[in-house]
Amino acid sequence: MAADPVVEYWAEIMKRTPISPELMAQWKRVMDHGIEAWSRALSEVMATEEFAQLLGTSIEQWLAAQASITGNRAQPPAHATQLPALAAQLSRIEERIAQIEERIASSAESAAGAASAQTARRGRRRRAA
Repeated sequence: MAADPVVEYWAEIMKRTPISPELMAQWKRVMDHGIEAWSRALSEVMATEEFAQLLGTSIEQWLAAQASITGNRAQPPAHATQLPALAAQLSRIEERIAQIEERIASSAESAAGAASAQTARRGRRRRAA
């Protein structure tokens, strides 16, 4: 199995550099970005119809295996068949919320940039007068 290049990179840095708060903050940022990337990737996969079908099939197989062990041949409850669709819908909602959060952050950055530019223009006008 190939080693993770990010882990190798940080292992090399740790050999050369003493541990400091700045280094730990960088490590936390790397870890946070990794978690965000995996979260996005898994959310995309879980939002697909194929995943919902696979999850539904898995639940049905698990219920069938459970029924064969207990001897209960009852049909799976209605909520068990609705679970895959609910999981897919939840993934789509989470993805949409992430998009909205990104837009809000972008708008806030644009507003902050416009406000600082306006402040700079006012300062130039005062100096000119």
